[in-house]
Amino acid sequence: MGILEELWYGNISPCEKDFKKGSKYSELLGYIVRHEEDLQKRLNDEEKEIFEKFTECTNEMYGIAEREAFVRGFVLGARIIIEVMTAEE
Repeated sequence: MGILEELWYGNISPCEKDFKKGSKYSELLGYIVRHEEDLQKRLNDEEKEIFEKFTECTNEMYGIAEREAFVRGFVLGARIIIEVMTAEE
């Protein structure tokens, strides 16, 4: 099966992230979770609602940024392949 078929059938998911325990990413994620839990304990109900809206907006923004970076990277990769394939030897 070719890469396009793998992508079509969902065997490849560019937006899934795997990370290793103990990696820098894992470490930072742990800090984020801990700090968010600490913050939630200190907020009143109104502040929690505002923080939840803030979190939803930032998550949406990060999703858009990741999608745009993926598309730009894919286009750049395709342009590189086209240039390599059409280059004179």
